[in-house]
Amino acid sequence: MPRVLVQVNSLALGGSQINAVDLAAATAEYGYDSLLVGPRGSLPDGPSLLDIAQERGVRIATYERSIIPHGARDMTRGVRDMIRMAAAHKADLIHVYASGMYRPTYWGPCCFGRRPWVLTVYEMAVHPRTPRGPSLIVGTEYLLEEQSGRANGVTLISPPVDLERDNPVGVSGDEFMKALDIPEDQFRVVMVTRLDTEMKALSVSLTMEAVDRLAPGKVDLIVIGTGDAAPRLRGLADAINQRHDRRAVVLAGAMSDARPAYAAADVIIGMGGSAARALAFGKPLVVCGEAGWFRTFEPASAAALFRNSFWSDEVIPNPADELVHCLTPLIRSPDLRTSLGQFGRKFAAEHFGLPSMAERLARVYEDTLRNYRAIDWWRDLRSELGYLPRRIRSRTS
Repeated sequence: MPRVLVQVNSLALGGSQINAVDLAAATAEYGYDSLLVGPRGSLPDGPSLLDIAQERGVRIATYERSIIPHGARDMTRGVRDMIRMAAAHKADLIHVYASGMYRPTYWGPCCFGRRPWVLTVYEMAVHPRTPRGPSLIVGTEYLLEEQSGRANGVTLISPPVDLERDNPVGVSGDEFMKALDIPEDQFRVVMVTRLDTEMKALSVSLTMEAVDRLAPGKVDLIVIGTGDAAPRLRGLADAINQRHDRRAVVLAGAMSDARPAYAAADVIIGMGGSAARALAFGKPLVVCGEAGWFRTFEPASAAALFRNSFWSDEVIPNPADELVHCLTPLIRSPDLRTSLGQFGRKFAAEHFGLPSMAERLARVYEDTLRNYRAIDWWRDLRSELGYLPRRIRSRTS
């Protein structure tokens, strides 16, 4: 049975990390024994990736030191950590998630081509210095087109959704709503997201602004997640709630299993993996961009939104107005919500179901184990030798 060491950049709850767990569990059916590794210092106080992994039956090992190289000392420690963990797991293959994490793997257990490796970039761009040697996995159609012609290929593996687990028939949001003490007659807008300043917080604050305008019509916003922007967003929520003399905006914190929140929603606002999960739950979806942009997922917009992996960096004037425009017909028409939910569930089954994504990853592993050669490691050496001294000098000066 081939052994895979899967390196993630954080043990906090996040889309890329959860994808890594789900795919590790699913590729076991193809004979791959995966061990995830991540930095212990990234564990949050509350729910974490360890909870997700335990529920899925996936093993995770933690390490003390950072393996993101900030200087010569950190780089050396990172290399040692990766060599040690690869040896302990008897890894045949290394799989790195996030392009900024690869150097300890490149210079460690894969040095001189001793082991093949795979790199997943679920970011929205591939950095020009990203190695050319390993098999590359992307989650966005336009990156598949941009990265064609690589030595060991590029594969589109969309952030997967377990359609059996994320199923509106088998999950109820009733107890979740009772625990939050939200009346049943309220219209519920739900976001499941990190509350991070980078990439996420702007769309959350704009959604709060839109719901502030819609709140007199018994519209509520429930936000699941945490992050460095949580205190500021909580202040915005408190101001809105005081203005309406009720809890129109609820920040419910992180959940290791957010399915009841998805099930409780009338409409979901999200990007990336959260948007895909909304479709699996058969819920109408409004896709949000990181710079203030909103678009309803419907037959006319589906192909374009999927091509961009339910994300945009477009800046538009008056984004809260645009979100109100998206939400208003959904609030008014239960029939529209039902038809868009059915369309979304069917779209999810056709484009990013976990079994088919796991099958693609198993093929990438098989091809990499068969075809990766030492020359693939050496082809990136010149770039690495040119980069490291500059990086080390910048961190030590």
